[in-house]
Amino acid sequence: MTNLVLVFAAFNLLPLFVLVSSADYNTFLDVEQKNYDRNVTTTINPKCPTNECVNFTLVHVQQEGIADVLHHIWTMENVPTFFYARTELNTEMLIDWEKMLSGNYSQAISFNKEPQYFAAVLIFKFFMYNDLNDTGVIPETDNFDIVSYSTKKMSWELKSSNCSGNISASVAFRLRSYDGVELDSSSNIEITLTAYGTRGRSPILPHLAFTENSTQVDFVFDHVETKESFTNARLAMELAAVVSEPDSRFTLNVSQSLDDEYTPGVFKLMEIHSALNQHWIQWRPVCYTSTQRDIGDSTGLYQTDIRNVSDDNILDNTLLEWLSLDLDTRFLLMKGFNVSFGVEGDGFYRASNYTAWTLVTGHGRPVGDQFSLMVILVMAIGLGLPAIVLILGGAAIALRNHRNSKDDLLLSD
Repeated sequence: MTNLVLVFAAFNLLPLFVLVSSADYNTFLDVEQKNYDRNVTTTINPKCPTNECVNFTLVHVQQEGIADVLHHIWTMENVPTFFYARTELNTEMLIDWEKMLSGNYSQAISFNKEPQYFAAVLIFKFFMYNDLNDTGVIPETDNFDIVSYSTKKMSWELKSSNCSGNISASVAFRLRSYDGVELDSSSNIEITLTAYGTRGRSPILPHLAFTENSTQVDFVFDHVETKESFTNARLAMELAAVVSEPDSRFTLNVSQSLDDEYTPGVFKLMEIHSALNQHWIQWRPVCYTSTQRDIGDSTGLYQTDIRNVSDDNILDNTLLEWLSLDLDTRFLLMKGFNVSFGVEGDGFYRASNYTAWTLVTGHGRPVGDQFSLMVILVMAIGLGLPAIVLILGGAAIALRNHRNSKDDLLLSD
């Protein structure tokens, strides 16, 4: 009996030992903002002549570390592009505003020291499609049940910015017009970009982990006017990534987690990373259908496989062409993928007229899922207490049996 109790107790304690031994006590997941690792400085249209850049917005965020600097350049002009370059310390970004303002953008932006690495995420198109079969999967682009909107025809305005401190930087852009037609006042498409000087988790769901080398991108589609003939309208978008690596392969990984502490009800984490693991894009397969971003106001999403972007002219008059880099952007191999918002049975976009989605992209290695100290303690208590009770109970039974055996011996004498 005693051996059976001990075996059962060991069986209960084994998961606890495995959990504790494999847990990664990375305190940066909940690090306080004051313990930042990079100093963040932000300028909008740096050194642009006064009142000359009213209709032009270029955001420059510097994340200065001990040994290098990450220069982020964000712009919504022509094609929304979120670029970063890793450089040596004391490297300056230079802008020839005379060329830029005259419309001669080519190689108007440069660095006084050649970047060690650079990468970018671009948004080429937004889609609206009629999901007749309620699958949530975007149809082929030549299907008559899909309409695409090129971002080259979009005009954006800077809605807000919060760049006063050296801990983080955040800017929000709002779509103003498409192909010269003003957006309806009741409709709103916003893109918010945030960079931090430390590691932590976003305060909003799905609470993605960010690093001191990353950019968080939030998308909001609020009361977007859908095509009248599209009874089952859904929204989607085309994104692309480009890196300064000789091997342009990108890999999409799907990781499963036993813990949904940070994103209730979602146990998957999607991650695209470059061949040399220097650039990554990360998101949860969930989007939210209200400003509350609650588990009850959420739905899923689908992404396509990674593919080559073969349009030779797609980078014309984009930020990548404006940059003077030691690499001809015409020969950069670009990888793209589509993201479609919503899954079968969720009522389509019209059910809420609101969709919010978040991704994080950055340099180096992303933060993986780890059990927090709170979860470890809860599991330890949940697994440990029954085991302790079993051990104490087994010891008490063994002691009683031992005493009874002594009493039997005395009586027999």
